[in-house]
Amino acid sequence: MRNLLYPVAVAAALVLSSPVHAADAPAGAAADFGRLFTNTCLAAFGDARKVGQFMESNGLAPLPEPTAQSFLMGKTGKAWAISLGGGNYAVAQTDDGVCAVFARQAQPDAFVGEFQRLLQSVPAPLQVTEVKSSGPNREGTHTRSWGVNAPDAPTGVLFTLTTSSDPSMPLQAMASMASVSTREFIPVTAPKQR
Repeated sequence: MRNLLYPVAVAAALVLSSPVHAADAPAGAAADFGRLFTNTCLAAFGDARKVGQFMESNGLAPLPEPTAQSFLMGKTGKAWAISLGGGNYAVAQTDDGVCAVFARQAQPDAFVGEFQRLLQSVPAPLQVTEVKSSGPNREGTHTRSWGVNAPDAPTGVLFTLTTSSDPSMPLQAMASMASVSTREFIPVTAPKQR
């Protein structure tokens, strides 16, 4: 039970410390994306039913199964489509506890900045470490991951953000979070200077 409490405490701390504020036009989509991530994935972490409750309270029905599968990536769960501030987004919640938010269009630098702003609000004694990621990294598409955990905790929360500047991509951003063992938090080390 103690192992389960660490990830829930991380998510609760982020929700409570993430101010919701109006965004400037250039960063508006990134702020909408961050707000959607905070109000769904972060707010529901530890109780997947809360994502569905949030969607229902906003009058949003789950996508049909074939369409939802494009966001669930072969796992069971539910997905919802959302239009917010002129942008098109989707939220997916798998039955095994992974929550993700997708954006059709993204300004990668603004989205990374918004995600980093969110992670900078993590209160002590929780720690944030940029960790190695297994997501796609190629020209125009980049994946970054951060582990958040209490010192010496056996589990933590893995936050992953993938962005693409390729206009032909059907989705240009995805942010996800999942509870994982802190053994999976392999820090990104800076390359040595010659």
